[in-house]
Amino acid sequence: MKHFNLSHSKKQHQNTIKPIDMIVEIILLALALAVIICSVVVNNQIVARKNQVTQAFGSIQIYLKQRFDLIPNLVTLLKQYLAHEKEILLQVTALRSQVKEANEAEEKIEASNELTKLMGYLRLNVEQYPNLKADKQFSDIQYELSNIEEQISAARRAYNAAVTAYNNTIEMFPANIVAGIRKDQAKPLLDIPEAEQKEVNINQLFNS
Repeated sequence: MKHFNLSHSKKQHQNTIKPIDMIVEIILLALALAVIICSVVVNNQIVARKNQVTQAFGSIQIYLKQRFDLIPNLVTLLKQYLAHEKEILLQVTALRSQVKEANEAEEKIEASNELTKLMGYLRLNVEQYPNLKADKQFSDIQYELSNIEEQISAARRAYNAAVTAYNNTIEMFPANIVAGIRKDQAKPLLDIPEAEQKEVNINQLFNS
């Protein structure tokens, strides 16, 4: 009789354990599924942010190309009036080539910043150069460059906003874990000091 009770008690204990094991397994599976879903959502969010950065940088490249196409005409025109001052023109031409040949985005950004600074210098005070000021081709190029610079400035702000959103995403939990697995890294902002964008007098530009 005692043997029967012991066997019966053992069976009851085993039957009690099985439902508990099943509950634990279900909970673990639910947690694993939640982690997988969360990882997929976060991964897609990172990809979307990264694509936004790429798209914003593509817009900058479009305007940079438009500026590239105008720079040779501007340099050629200025050489006709300022043939004795070539240093700044050579720098503009060299930087144009450097931006065009840059492979990495960071290299292109750095060279573009320098070129933008020089293009800011080329918003010249032409009062002491009446022949240059009266040249219609020069006026047209200046007008086009001014419009393009405004577009580049707007595209730069859009790019910085996209980069900031991307950087914030990959630095916050839990996206930082997924970003670490993906080996995603923060991207640099396009930042040009205000002092480098100020206009300068043509005499300071060509006689310094």
